[in-house]
Amino acid sequence: MTVGDLLKAMSGPTQPPFVIRLVSIVQEWMANAMYPDADGQPDDFFQSYADRKIADPENLFGQLEWMEQYADLLPAPYSPAGHKDVVVLCVGPIDFDEGMRMTVDHAALFGRATCKRVWLVSDSWMIGEVARYVQHIKALEMYGVELRFLLVTPWGWVEIPLGSEGAEKGLDHNDGRSTGRNNILRFKRRDES
Repeated sequence: MTVGDLLKAMSGPTQPPFVIRLVSIVQEWMANAMYPDADGQPDDFFQSYADRKIADPENLFGQLEWMEQYADLLPAPYSPAGHKDVVVLCVGPIDFDEGMRMTVDHAALFGRATCKRVWLVSDSWMIGEVARYVQHIKALEMYGVELRFLLVTPWGWVEIPLGSEGAEKGLDHNDGRSTGRNNILRFKRRDES
């Protein structure tokens, strides 16, 4: 992180207002799932969330009908309108892998003519799952589609960069084969001395 990154972060959110509103609704839905009774916490903190998120995703999607005027929402019971912004929700029963497949399908195939930015909103982050989609993310960038990933918890949210602004073509990905010596844990290949 550079001083410029810090100053940019302090200037305020870079997300449009509809994304910030969406994230606050998702957080409230998660908190209500974890604390169904206003009087107290459930006996098994995480079990409560697991039970509720599988049982009541319709409650969350019912609260997001207003988004139709700003962005296409996936998955959705209606056909996408063709907005330049698309929001893919990977919360509750929709896992990250399924969300990435929806993202790639919509941005590269179904919404190719209109989709310019995808907001992937998820309640989990596993680097192994992201790594499987590096080539897909690069391909979307070549089509001019920007992918923004938001990790949401009941206590807050953060945007996790999938690339760096300094990278030549957007996504900064090191495949482990560079000859640089900045990774002291990297094993040498057989052809290296």
